[in-house]
Amino acid sequence: HGAPIYVRHEIVHNRYVVDTLAKAGAIFVEQTDEVPEGAIVVVSAHGVAPTVHVEAAARNLQTIDATCPLVTKVHNEAKRFARD
Repeated sequence: HGAPIYVRHEIVHNRYVVDTLAKAGAIFVEQTDEVPEGAIVVVSAHGVAPTVHVEAAARNLQTIDATCPLVTKVHNEAKRFARD
């Protein structure tokens, strides 16, 4: 199967999807610092703070951002609101 894929938090609120990924070898973690340096980590559909991406880059993690487009839209609106 190759190198393990780490998933930060449950990727979605769907037990079937989470169980299927776990059976396929995905390793679920709560924090990015639980992922070995240089590994692949998937960011859940719920999104993460920008600092998580910075920390991942500093540890040479390959990040796959699975943030839901609707969540991204809400985050962008919140940033715009805070800025204005």
